[in-house]
Amino acid sequence: MERSSSRPPMVSYGSFATTTTEPPVVSMFRLLSYPQVESPQARSPGNASPSGRTRGQFALKDFKAEVIDGIGEIVDELSQVEDQIASYALEHIHSDEVILTYTSSVTVHKFLSKAAAKRKFTVIHAESYPNSHRETHAVVAGRPPARSGDEENLSPESFQKSLTELGVTVILIPDSAVFALMSRVNKVILGTHSVLANGGLVSEAGTRAIANAAKVHKIPVIVVSGIYKLSPVYPFDYESLIEYGDSSAVLPYEAGDLEKIDVENPLYDYVPAELVDLYITNLEQIKNAWNE
Repeated sequence: MERSSSRPPMVSYGSFATTTTEPPVVSMFRLLSYPQVESPQARSPGNASPSGRTRGQFALKDFKAEVIDGIGEIVDELSQVEDQIASYALEHIHSDEVILTYTSSVTVHKFLSKAAAKRKFTVIHAESYPNSHRETHAVVAGRPPARSGDEENLSPESFQKSLTELGVTVILIPDSAVFALMSRVNKVILGTHSVLANGGLVSEAGTRAIANAAKVHKIPVIVVSGIYKLSPVYPFDYESLIEYGDSSAVLPYEAGDLEKIDVENPLYDYVPAELVDLYITNLEQIKNAWNE
């Protein structure tokens, strides 16, 4: 049986388009701008209302109000994230425990502060040199940070008292001492930049070394993170997710000729999912399936 050489006629793309009388939205950047609507004289009479305004103008104005209301709801939710996560603190921090943490995370600080209201414990705080040690020193001392950073860096408005003022014993250590002290730690509590689709983390540089040390000593690692940090990205090539900062923070330019030296300063680490035991978000607590 021979195949027919004729093909059915192809339907043009334009035939699928639906006709509308409203002006199209070209870019999201124009959602909050005033709509550019032609005068009723320039349009057909069927598209004009009795008041002389076009129906597209009313639709865009209503849409603008909905967008503004939606943004307001998102801002309100984000402002409550740290407090909602902190509500789980008493379930995980007990009296006389030793907690190890890293960097000047707002979320971790509020989590520890919530537990400090009713429990007495000790915090070992690694300084996270060379990118965040100044902020960490300021947090431990109860001073405003020397410089502002992203949402993970503690700002003066984000806390009222330092942990020491709340009765917590805080021990500041260099990053190189983490492995030596890990055997005395009961649990590790960390913040993160993002949580990837496989449960891995993109977090402050040095976090992976801490998580590896905890794994060796069988110390549970708890990650506190807002639900907005969950990412659909899967780390097929995790090295592409690592950002690099100013190399002079590691080796100053004044040190001399660096033509034959390659100095790198990674800002983030990739932490595999199997190094994390529990995720605490503002909505729920999630046990890592890798460790079951």
